[in-house]
Amino acid sequence: MDVATRKAAAAELLSQDRQKLFVRMPFIGGLLMRLDLVPVCDPRLETAATNGDCVFVDIDFYGRLTSAERLFVLAHEAWHCALLHFMRRQGRAPDRFNAAADLEIHFILTDEGMKAPFVLPHLPSWKGLSAEEIYERLPKDYAEKGMPQNSHDGESAAPGAETPNLKREAAGKGFDRHLPQKGFDDEGQPCDRDADYDPQINHGAEERCRERLTASAQMYERTRGDLPAGLRRLVDAVLKPELDWRELLAQFVTSCYGGDRRWLPPSRRHVWQGLYLQSQRKERLRATVAIDTSGSTSGDLPRFFSELTGLLGSFGSYELTVIPCDAKVGKVERFDDCAPPEPDHVWYAGGGGTDFCPVFRYIEDHPEINPSLLVFFTDGLGRYPERAPTYPVLWLLTEDGKCGVSWGVQAKLAKSEP
Repeated sequence: MDVATRKAAAAELLSQDRQKLFVRMPFIGGLLMRLDLVPVCDPRLETAATNGDCVFVDIDFYGRLTSAERLFVLAHEAWHCALLHFMRRQGRAPDRFNAAADLEIHFILTDEGMKAPFVLPHLPSWKGLSAEEIYERLPKDYAEKGMPQNSHDGESAAPGAETPNLKREAAGKGFDRHLPQKGFDDEGQPCDRDADYDPQINHGAEERCRERLTASAQMYERTRGDLPAGLRRLVDAVLKPELDWRELLAQFVTSCYGGDRRWLPPSRRHVWQGLYLQSQRKERLRATVAIDTSGSTSGDLPRFFSELTGLLGSFGSYELTVIPCDAKVGKVERFDDCAPPEPDHVWYAGGGGTDFCPVFRYIEDHPEINPSLLVFFTDGLGRYPERAPTYPVLWLLTEDGKCGVSWGVQAKLAKSEP
């Protein structure tokens, strides 16, 4: 049988299986209905992969699977799109992150009673963790060796359940590769290419995935009622992410500071949202912090400054100007990477009314400050300037705080609490 005939047969089988999955699991099946299924005969693809718009399936691999295993593969790839794994790898080791993403989905689908064609070695306690959290727990040589038999805290690794349907050379690569290098095999050698196989991520793929996810959730709720709690949590985490204030602070600082950068160590909290932020070492970052000393912020200052100075320190060279203010500016302090605030530094006692305008006038009257950014720590209750300054402003609000202007970026400190 020639390749064209085999691909046509695989396409028909994929279409039938997609219909079966839609009947059995209407939410993820509905998402799969919005993706193109592409049978492939290409040495770069051993099993299955996705670029966010298409699901590519090796015709020989797919033909060896049982019906239940085929449905698992299709649901697996659809979940990669739903969870935006193709956008979340960032600078991580590809095989190791691919395995972590596979395990995140493995727990979701096994809860649905689906049969996996291949189970990677893992710890049962990883259930419910994000791919990024699982990645941090995987040994660095996981793709070659899998999990150690005797794991930490007395917990034994669950063995991989490899079946005759799928042979893998290594213990921990997972059964799909998401972005093989176009035009080359795993050894970097040129290979014959199937014109239908284009694994590159196209512009706008992330937004299209979000739109498909929204449409699938809406269709489910129109026809079957509310999404189950577990699915709703996963959908909301993609569509309505609530980011930790530390992540928002890091995002704000790095977005205000361009140029040559290096990668910051990622936060483990809400890390799956993809905020793997960059920092720079060549230029000197000039950050200014204004503190509302009316009293509502005093208990939160130590943890805020600990986070902020740690973040600034990752840039290598920085200057930090701290401006306390209630109705007028208090004693201004300056720190830098050579003389950061001490951990037990005494910050400002509360008192008096609040007027934010003196802070902006002080910065204007002292051009040597020349801030790259301003973080204003406040409960939001006070008088604001009529116009935004030329530099970016982050209003870091206390738990019950509310900002009274539309300009600037807003974040709530309370998001740091578990």
